Amino acid sequence: MPKCCPKCDHPHFVKNGFVGETQRFKCKSCHYQFTTEQLERGKPLWMKLEAVLLYLGGLSLNATAKHLDVSVQSVLNWVRDFAKANYEKPEPEKVVVVELDEFWHFVGSKKNEFGSGKHGSLGMRLISLGNDP
Repeated sequence: MPKCCPKCDHPHFVKNGFVGETQRFKCKSCHYQFTTEQLERGKPLWMKLEAVLLYLGGLSLNATAKHLDVSVQSVLNWVRDFAKANYEKPEPEKVVVVELDEFWHFVGSKKNEFGSGKHGSLGMRLISLGNDP
C-alpha cells in the first residue's frame, strides 16, 4: 500500500477498483488515480523487429499484422520508426524537363478533320520540381 499520492504527496487516498489484478487508488485531494505497480505497455522488441523483417522480406503490411495479431497501423509505425532510425533520406537528383509534342506534328500534318471540325492537339509538358528552369 502506498504512503502518499505520487502527484501531490497528499497522504489521504482510497481504494478505487482494479486494473487487471492490480489495486487502483484515488487521491482525495487531487483526484489522481494511480497504482503501486507499473504495468508494462506496448509490444516486446522481438515482435517489432520480426514485423520489420517480415515487411522487408516482401510480406505486406496487412499480412504481417495478421501474422503477428496486431493492427496494421502498429506495423506501419514500427517500420517507419526503424527506417528513420537506420536510414537517411536520399537527396533529390538533378531535375530533367521533358516536352512531348510529337502528337501535335502528327495531327497537324493530317488532311482529314474530325470531331467538331477542328484539329485536336495534345501538348504535354512534364516538369519535375527543382531549381533548373
